[in-house]
Amino acid sequence: MEPTKSAATESRKRKRGLVVNDLKTLFDTEPDDYEIAWHELKRRIIDLEENARQTVPSLAPSTLSLPEARQIFNLRQDHDVLWAGINELPVPPYLTDSIDRILAVTSETHQTNEAFARTIIDQILISALYEENHTQTTQTTQHQASSLPEDPAVLELQHETQFQRQVAYRGETRLLSGYADYTVWYESPKKSNLATNLIIIEAKKMNSTDTCLGQLTSYMGLVHANRKDEQKQNSIIYGAASDGLSFRFCRIDNEGNWSKSRLMEWETEDKARIYSVFRSLIRIAALSSPSTSPIKDPQQREKILVSFGSPERTRRFDYNLSKLKIVEEDDETEIVSWGESSS
Repeated sequence: MEPTKSAATESRKRKRGLVVNDLKTLFDTEPDDYEIAWHELKRRIIDLEENARQTVPSLAPSTLSLPEARQIFNLRQDHDVLWAGINELPVPPYLTDSIDRILAVTSETHQTNEAFARTIIDQILISALYEENHTQTTQTTQHQASSLPEDPAVLELQHETQFQRQVAYRGETRLLSGYADYTVWYESPKKSNLATNLIIIEAKKMNSTDTCLGQLTSYMGLVHANRKDEQKQNSIIYGAASDGLSFRFCRIDNEGNWSKSRLMEWETEDKARIYSVFRSLIRIAALSSPSTSPIKDPQQREKILVSFGSPERTRRFDYNLSKLKIVEEDDETEIVSWGESSS
């Protein structure tokens, strides 16, 4: 086996040499047009990066433990328990009835697989998105927001979203690559990049909720790192893991602190808490999304926030939304960052 390993090492060295030699050819002669030469250099580097990415050994997020995922992205353990004091919202009767019907028609044998978990998560997540969007629409009308020229970006629910990034793993460069079960974006990923992702959700078979925390944290860490790379002032990312009946929620804050909630069970008194956390995450995602155009007027910014709901309801939807504040990131983006409470 040792000769094979040495051959592989020599192959990587030859490839690195080819990359350097290829770039050197661009400097053999002085260009007549430096702008054209600059674009050619940029194109060549992009091509080389793409070719290099194809040769980097892959790393599946599902194979990572939680400590390994945190180490890859330099995440620190925060022992604060998330959403310990959240004010609970009533679960819509239609959601409770829908899940009860699913449980009634699904045999106990089939309630143990991942497909069952996805069926339950679908119901909860779609209900939370619908109710939150309905709340926003209703309160927008009440506050006559139709006169406002700016609207918050529409949140989009995506399934099987691909994530990939080169990372250092056990002293080697690997391509961390996988597909997250659910993601919530503030615009279509076809129009932007992974840094627009706000919530990631992983579904697993029964009694496996916590076994996928490494995988979930890998996806969260990847998005957090991308937002840092783009120098976003808000790099907070949320996640959830579930087998359909038990739920664990996670967060990475701006400083790279990773924290989690306690394990919550749907078929207990946690039902309203689980639903309320999902509503809270969607509310935070909406407040963190960019508007379609810059909002320069402070009073106008306040009106946009009002269109999401009254400040009183906002405090009810999340355990600590009082720490959210508006900042201007650039000429086209408005976000809500996590800052210190004024109180």
